[in-house]
Amino acid sequence: MGIFSDRCEALIDPQTGKALGGEALERAKQDPKWPRCGNHVRKAARFCNKCGSPAPGGWWKCPSCKKWVGNEAQYCSHCNTPLFPEDRSVMAGGVWRKEAGLFAQRFEIGDVKRLLQDDLLVQEGTAAVIMDGGHVHGILESGRHNPDSLARRINWFGDPPPRSAVMVDAGDVALPLRVEGLRTAEHHPIEFYGEVILRFGNDKNAARAFLENALKDARHLTYGSISESLQGVVRAAVDELCVTSTLDDLVRDPGRRLRLQETMTRAIGEDVGRFGLEIVRVSSAEFTGDEYEDYAEKLGEVDIKRRGLEYAAAVRSLLNKEAMAQIKDKNDLLEFEELAAQEHGVAQAQREQERTVLLRGFEHQNELDELRHRHDVENQSVEQAIGVKVKWDDYNQQLAVSQANTAAETRRIAFAQEMDEARAAVGLRREKLAVEAERKAEEAKRRAGMSTEERLMDVDDPALRRELIELMKAGRNQAMTPEQLLAEAAMHNPAAAEALAKMSDQTKRNAETLLAEMKQMYADANARQDKNLKTMLEPAVEAAKKTAAPPQTIVH
Repeated sequence: MGIFSDRCEALIDPQTGKALGGEALERAKQDPKWPRCGNHVRKAARFCNKCGSPAPGGWWKCPSCKKWVGNEAQYCSHCNTPLFPEDRSVMAGGVWRKEAGLFAQRFEIGDVKRLLQDDLLVQEGTAAVIMDGGHVHGILESGRHNPDSLARRINWFGDPPPRSAVMVDAGDVALPLRVEGLRTAEHHPIEFYGEVILRFGNDKNAARAFLENALKDARHLTYGSISESLQGVVRAAVDELCVTSTLDDLVRDPGRRLRLQETMTRAIGEDVGRFGLEIVRVSSAEFTGDEYEDYAEKLGEVDIKRRGLEYAAAVRSLLNKEAMAQIKDKNDLLEFEELAAQEHGVAQAQREQERTVLLRGFEHQNELDELRHRHDVENQSVEQAIGVKVKWDDYNQQLAVSQANTAAETRRIAFAQEMDEARAAVGLRREKLAVEAERKAEEAKRRAGMSTEERLMDVDDPALRRELIELMKAGRNQAMTPEQLLAEAAMHNPAAAEALAKMSDQTKRNAETLLAEMKQMYADANARQDKNLKTMLEPAVEAAKKTAAPPQTIVH
């Protein structure tokens, strides 16, 4: 009654073949060998057309064989493992199980810390959200927990310990999606049936979102309530496809259903994210209705071919790099192929062909991964060698820098020491000069009123005595002529004597020259005077010669 289990698993009356109920059903549940219906039911059916049993509200995976079974099943139809759905709410003997038909259930258990003192088994596919007053303290995943493994968690929970727990399905859960009242582009009435696979986010953020937006103040959350909460986004996506498609489009065109699944995956993923859930995939998109089925029957094998194309597209979608990277091993790949084949009801021949292509692609991807791995290992080896070389170079560089810094520091210390010594020497010299200057100042003050002769007699320093003698000589020499100075110097200095002789000769020559010049000057002056006198007397002489007057006798 679902894409994962088309066989009805209801317990039936061996005589009538009808599904049991009431006390008869309870008695039959106690016998693992009680006969079951086993009828193969058409997909999207609400009831088994043989025994009348209703379809399950959801599917989950058997903890033993990991096959999909109805959540109300007493035993796994694949491996016959007892599932005991009526006991999943029991919390005793160290086993903590979830009630059948519920996605999550809240327990007010008073003291989680006391419960965790003994071994605790959280059922496969279930997680326990430990909380207090709406605050999430932590999440216990499936498995057996002993006191040693829980010690850290117990201490981490704090004091006082948390007071309640919520059991949540942590595995993949398949939920049926039904939408009625749809119409095609020609206004033919149709219905939609699909199935979506969800899982709990399984972290503290997801737990908070689940408690605040999904469970809220309720004691439990059923599969049906989750399906109902998705009705809005599912109806919007399906209705958008139906109003733009004819019956022929829906029967023939596999692309429309694939696009619908992609749209539903995106829309549902955005919607359930606020509930702390994750979408795995939308695994089915089927249409029903009298007119739809009549038209599909008229087209013969068109519906089968479309299913084959959808199956091939679903399988080959795994051949891309991103999808293949999520496949752990060949078993996961074959499991997905088996689910796709069961979903679309394809022939075995096509399954073999697609499985061959899928396995070849998986092997090719593994070869590429192996090549990439070897390449990465080689690159890592080269990078390590380069890293060692770089580290060695860095070490040498750091060593050289350290040695240079040490040498520079040594030079700096030596220079600083030299500077200190130089400053000390300069300071000492300044002190000496200051003392000497002070002494000289006192000596100068004492000798300020002395004459040069007195100072000469008072001074013991030969150099200073010579300076004073020279000073006295300079004072005496101011009144002497150059000839006298040279004459005095000639007594001790031959050059001065020679200079004095030359000076005497020069003086004599200068005197003779001056005398000659004066004589010449006097002679020239007399000549000019005679000439001038002659010039003045010459007219008078001429006049006297022309009219000579008789001599006159002057009587006194």
